Amino acid sequence: MALPPLRLLLSLLVLVGAALPILPARAAAGRLFIQAQRLEIASGGSVAVRLRRANAAGNLIVAYVVWDNGDPVVLSDSEGNAYESAVGPTQGQDGTRAQIFFASNVTGGVNTVTATFASPISTHATLYVHEYAGVARLVPFDAASAATGESATLDTAPLNTRNSRELLFMAVACNGRGVKRTSRGYHARARRRCELTADAIAATAGPYEASALQSGTSWIAQLAAFEYSGSAPPSPKYPVKVSATGRYLVDQSEAPFLITGDSPQALMVDLSESQADAFFADRAKHGFNTVWINLLCGTYTGGRPDGSTYDGIVPFTNDFDLATPNEAYFARMDDMIRLAGRHGLLVILDPAETGSFLSVLEANGVDGSYAYGRYLGNRYRSFDNILWMSGNDFDTFASDPGSDPVVQAVAQGIQSVDQRHIHTAELTSSTLNDPSWAPIIQLNASYTYNPTYAQVLTDYDRPGALPTFMVEANYEFENQAAGERTPNILRRQAYWSLLSGAAGQLYGNHYTWPFLRGWQKFLDSPGAIEMAYVPRLFAPRRWYDLVPDQTHQLVTTGYGAFSTTDPVGTNDYVTAARTPDGALAMAYLPTMPAGGTITVDMTQLAGPAFASWYDPSRGRSSPVAGSPLDNSDPARVFAPPGKNGDGDDDWVLVLETTPPN
Repeated sequence: MALPPLRLLLSLLVLVGAALPILPARAAAGRLFIQAQRLEIASGGSVAVRLRRANAAGNLIVAYVVWDNGDPVVLSDSEGNAYESAVGPTQGQDGTRAQIFFASNVTGGVNTVTATFASPISTHATLYVHEYAGVARLVPFDAASAATGESATLDTAPLNTRNSRELLFMAVACNGRGVKRTSRGYHARARRRCELTADAIAATAGPYEASALQSGTSWIAQLAAFEYSGSAPPSPKYPVKVSATGRYLVDQSEAPFLITGDSPQALMVDLSESQADAFFADRAKHGFNTVWINLLCGTYTGGRPDGSTYDGIVPFTNDFDLATPNEAYFARMDDMIRLAGRHGLLVILDPAETGSFLSVLEANGVDGSYAYGRYLGNRYRSFDNILWMSGNDFDTFASDPGSDPVVQAVAQGIQSVDQRHIHTAELTSSTLNDPSWAPIIQLNASYTYNPTYAQVLTDYDRPGALPTFMVEANYEFENQAAGERTPNILRRQAYWSLLSGAAGQLYGNHYTWPFLRGWQKFLDSPGAIEMAYVPRLFAPRRWYDLVPDQTHQLVTTGYGAFSTTDPVGTNDYVTAARTPDGALAMAYLPTMPAGGTITVDMTQLAGPAFASWYDPSRGRSSPVAGSPLDNSDPARVFAPPGKNGDGDDDWVLVLETTPPN
């Protein structure tokens, strides 16, 4: 096709650039950029790029692949980092494909990144590899856009950043002689004739896109945004307390606290302090803000018969006489709790897990147990990041009359000298199944291996508001999840719970709650990664004001079958909730048959609604066409977008009357 004169091209560029946000000077991106390398091949099944310098631990690697066949490409590297797709594959008019990948919080080392193609390259493939520092380690990817065309001016299409100071990564592939005149503020990092990578910093949250001139007949333009580390929310001000509504927890500054926890129950006795520090850092990286740890830990929860640490320190100097605490043991426990605090983690601390220590409490009697509680209360009342939890599969309160008084005596002993920290207890199904615990606890714990919404709603509906959280359900790699897609099981439990009124939930891992041999290999498991996407969806929104849609006034049809006993993996019940003012509504669809839909009464929203589908397996949102949608339709039909990133059917529908960030 004929190319327009240069003067016309420049005029077009000025018009496009005038519509874009003004970016800061190019030097701003240089503070994040570390290095880049590229390699081109003309044939073969893979291309490998070795970075000139060792990449630093914790940094972000952004890789851009351009190739000439229609089959997929996967990325890996010599340090074992996992790569996700930010955008693409996007196919141009001439059949060329391009895709942006990233690996976050990478392992440090001399690294070689490899792109492996599903079928051999015919004429051309290029791999570009970039390292950036200062980008958020927890779920850094924010948004992306892509466009294709044949015009002389190329444009990425707009995206919206959630926060200020985000890294914008631009990538272009075309079939002409070159790319020039990129949008103001973009710094070119790598070129190959008509291919380009460039970056800039988005000074404020909002819409961004990028443009350039190219001299070919086909182009692909992509843009990806990554969050700056400074955009992470501030650490909570512990200790937590119950909100004024009685439905959730807040910190000392009244900021809502969404419990997003892991369950490393045996950490105190099975790990060294350096191992615990590394574990806490990893869990914080994955978005967890809470850890459940047993202060006394025996064989029931991964410890030893004498309750000792891995290096032989016992908790009491005279067998299991609670009146003889071993200072060396509890000093170790002090250090562990402080380490968790340095990583911003709340510790749900069990003073004596009852699977192993109920007989010890009974042998010491009510008075001895109460005195032990006073010892703990005095020792830990100045620690901010503690929430006490008694029990642990505690189910003998009905059959053994002597068990409840001694377990409660420990909690009452703590409370006699420490009023700063709230209490809960892990009983079977619910803390409040034993009414005698009501005067002691301020937080109820739900517990089930069946669909979590059923137990949470039971506890949510009890007379008198009390915050409820899902303390234990199926763990990754064990329980009911065996033989099923475990990440899907975990997602169902989490989203069902939160949209049924829970104030949070705990995740568990078969290898890391008792710290089995080789547990380190299971830290960055698929379930742990996907748990980070839960607060990514809820935390920026008013999750704490959501009221469960128990009478189906919001989702009126297609909500499946409510069950208290179904296996988690086969239940299809849709949990939904909305804020009383109609500003926000959400619905979790655990599964949907091909062609299946739900019907939503849009009049439950206070105004036209921005609708989006959230992929809980990837932490990404896609807008529903036509948003904002009219809120006058009492029977709006929504069909989920198909398979999510894991190849499963679960999605979250989000409806909000203000534009999402």
